Amino acid sequence: MASAVSGGPVKAIYKLAREGLPKTFFVHSHSKLFLRPGGAVCARLDRELAKVDVPVDARRNLFCIYATKPSAVRIEWEATKYASFVLKPAHFEREVMRKLKAYRDATKLVVEDPAVQNGAATFEGTRILVHTIAGLLAQGADADELKEDYPALTNRMVEVAPLYAKANPRRGRPRSPVWRSQTPLAETRSRRAS
Repeated sequence: MASAVSGGPVKAIYKLAREGLPKTFFVHSHSKLFLRPGGAVCARLDRELAKVDVPVDARRNLFCIYATKPSAVRIEWEATKYASFVLKPAHFEREVMRKLKAYRDATKLVVEDPAVQNGAATFEGTRILVHTIAGLLAQGADADELKEDYPALTNRMVEVAPLYAKANPRRGRPRSPVWRSQTPLAETRSRRAS
């Protein structure tokens, strides 16, 4: 989920937690890493700071300052006598919190019921697969097209599908169809004319 909220890849978030994120921003539980909202903000800031080639040590120090005073409007830090950084995390906090709220809304709209679509993530009260909608949106389909094809689809469902799909990617091989394990009802053989 942290990847979907911060916009960065999962590997980058694990690397950030391993190398420079203050311990107050994440929790280890059952050999999994969980980011707190401040950690997701730092992951988002890390992506932006990497674009302008801010050194890793400077980023680490900025995150430590942000950990001690997260409500600060500006964070100033002098790296050397020639370089200093001013960080304004409020914009990124708003963005991360907006995405986090959208993800929480998505979890209220999505169900994984074994009796519906074999337990795949579907929108509540429908048989519409969340990953299918997210995939179609990624391929360039617009909301009006999708609502024509899926009349039960709402604008809110269209909004939350990509975020939910990114936070909960499909894992493993696709299931093989049921008909593969069954014997055929009839078999016909034909000779090819040469």
